[in-house]
Amino acid sequence: MRRRAGDDFVWSEDFTFATGWPSRAPASDYPGATTGKDLVATAMFAHSTDLVQRTARVLGKTDDAAKYGALLERIKAAFQREFVTATGRVGENTQTAYAVALQFDLLPESLRAAAAARLAQEVRQRKHLTTGFVGTPYLLPRAEPLWLPRRGVPAPQSEQYPSWLYPVKQGATTIWERWTA
Repeated sequence: MRRRAGDDFVWSEDFTFATGWPSRAPASDYPGATTGKDLVATAMFAHSTDLVQRTARVLGKTDDAAKYGALLERIKAAFQREFVTATGRVGENTQTAYAVALQFDLLPESLRAAAAARLAQEVRQRKHLTTGFVGTPYLLPRAEPLWLPRRGVPAPQSEQYPSWLYPVKQGATTIWERWTA
């Protein structure tokens, strides 16, 4: 991953997994369905590096822990330089962008609240999640208070699109790759 990310520590030059199968985009200017693969790949690079650093620490490999800790700081700085504005906007302003940035601690402390507020606003505005298989696991813990019916946001367990029960009502016996598949 380090080699693929190059000297700028942003992984953007070759195959990577992005958000994959987000909810359908109802209009060409709809931002909810597209999070750049470079943002996702760089976030996952940071997350993987953090896991290696923590594992090295647990195993008592202090030199390796320090090496990967330093690498993690460089990746975080690159992520912030490339994808975060001074006002807390992350990437393409998508739920996935905010969810992974917050989950993997990729934002400076001074912008975490602003980014969380932007995520909350995005969920309230859309009235549903717009994440694909990468962002959804990280969105749900952060957005749970937003699913309250009194706020006008359908619960993920609702039967309307997009939700997990929508495919069931359509006859699905497994989780679909797309909300509308």
